[in-house]
Amino acid sequence: MNKFTTGMLVGGAAAIMGVGYLMQDKKTYRKMMKKGKKMAVKAEEVMDDMIDNMLEN
Repeated sequence: MNKFTTGMLVGGAAAIMGVGYLMQDKKTYRKMMKKGKKMAVKAEEVMDDMIDNMLEN
């Protein structure tokens, strides 16, 4: 198995374990979801600004 495949498998397993942990700890899960929503809104605003700037030029 090459290094890329091994890295993908290890990374996938770590992600699954992390999601499993978040599902057990409701307080942390709620906090992460709140931060995730805020980050998504900020990313959307940045993308809108970029598109507006591209259309103006």
